[in-house]
Amino acid sequence: MRRRYMDAMALVRKYGKPVIFLTMTCNPNWDEIKNELFPGQSAQNRSDLVTRVFRAKLEVMKNMLLKKEILGKIKAYVYVVEFQKRGLPHAHFLLIMKRKWKLTCPEQYD
Repeated sequence: MRRRYMDAMALVRKYGKPVIFLTMTCNPNWDEIKNELFPGQSAQNRSDLVTRVFRAKLEVMKNMLLKKEILGKIKAYVYVVEFQKRGLPHAHFLLIMKRKWKLTCPEQYD
């Protein structure tokens, strides 16, 4: 698939309406974050650590959605990463699925 950079409205115009709106939010209690904090430190003090962990987990999520197709075959997608006032990142995905899409749960993800 050739990579094209489009905004959400251009994707809707070309591929149709999105089927799934998915949000991934950073959790400051993830073990990968908590294990690296010094005593008395909070996740808000280590925005560099929080951002790196979130980015790694975001890449895993994208791989599961796009390559492993855990929600089905995706025709087009767009996502944006935002930061909350507390400094915690979150990502919003718009997924446009291929025709005759239906949600299935493969046994390996139960």
